[in-house]
Amino acid sequence: MNKKLYQTVIEYINKEIKSGNLTNGDVIPSESQLAKLLDVSVGTIRKAVDKLENNNILYRQHGKGTFVSDYGFDNRLLNKLTKKVQKKFPRILLPESSDERVLQAAIKISRKKIAQIVLLGDEAKISQQIARLNQGLDSELKYLDTKDIQLKNIYAEILYRKRKHKGMSLDEAKKLLEDDTVFAMLALENDDADGVVTGAITPSQTVLSNALRIIGVADSSKLVSSFFLMIFDAKHQSYGSEMIFSDCAMNVDPDSDELAEIAKSAYKSAKSYLDIEPKIAMLSFSTNKNTKHTQVEKVSVATSTLRKKLPEADIIGNIQLDAALDSIVLKTKSPEANFTPPANVLIFPNLDAANIGYKLVQRFSGAKAIGPILQGMAKPVNDLSRGCSVDEIFNTVVITANQCK
Repeated sequence: MNKKLYQTVIEYINKEIKSGNLTNGDVIPSESQLAKLLDVSVGTIRKAVDKLENNNILYRQHGKGTFVSDYGFDNRLLNKLTKKVQKKFPRILLPESSDERVLQAAIKISRKKIAQIVLLGDEAKISQQIARLNQGLDSELKYLDTKDIQLKNIYAEILYRKRKHKGMSLDEAKKLLEDDTVFAMLALENDDADGVVTGAITPSQTVLSNALRIIGVADSSKLVSSFFLMIFDAKHQSYGSEMIFSDCAMNVDPDSDELAEIAKSAYKSAKSYLDIEPKIAMLSFSTNKNTKHTQVEKVSVATSTLRKKLPEADIIGNIQLDAALDSIVLKTKSPEANFTPPANVLIFPNLDAANIGYKLVQRFSGAKAIGPILQGMAKPVNDLSRGCSVDEIFNTVVITANQCK
């Protein structure tokens, strides 16, 4: 194989990615097209693509083509979750169809056959918006019309039955259906969708409060909490390529029992999404109860409770972040600890620490922060940031689709 030609192909593809001509999720030209364009053999193209796929810059999808991965990131975990969910092909409802980012994500998801996307609103109007994006994929999308009288009557009756003990009338239930978030949650409750992803233009409080009121807590859980799946690029993998941070969005100041329940849910999430065995760190500003304080005691009690709930799990707490990640620091601060860093599931003592912590890591390291992903819900609902990108919507749909039964 002529190495010079092989390197020419790699350089060409990398240049197209860096220039923006090829972006994450785009399908690259076929092997025969590239061979003709670059005047090399198809064998040379395949060798180059093999190398780029091994480096997680490209990935092949059987029968669909070769796609651009996230440049600089190890995307094997997301690719694995994507392939896993393609076998399920669940129905994911995206209520915010007026937002172009949501439509672009819907098109991308449909193109990759990850989920059956259901959009909320008038089909003719949304189809026009999609046509303006020059994608021509509206036939692969499904719709729920918020003006459908029959659906509204069904959903209003469901809401009335759920809330009549709180004094809600049927007329009040019908009025509340004017809120797209309420409509979406009732569609999920009525099994017209398998999961909901929203929040691109809707405040988190609206999303979460309606999800809790209408969908509620799973029978196997005592508390709804959240996690972020943090994914690091090649330059920031000193402590691993993926971690779970919890709870970064829901519970402001959990008590010790609630903190243990959050950690239990995060452990289950880690078992589902990480490729390695979960190692839990119950974080504190003190290691091994060296400081007498109510916040330290809370984490210590939560750790003891968690060990009873998960006797098989690898857990350390209470512990400072540096000791949870670095063996030398841990040996200095807690020489008797039976734990080998780094931890990959970080449980924060309160929402202040968790929310600030994930954003610090995201901003300073450029990590992907996928979430907040809700855990403990009876059915999959996930909230987006109002500043979310198309890729962030896409990734949240992938995770949500994996949560679907």
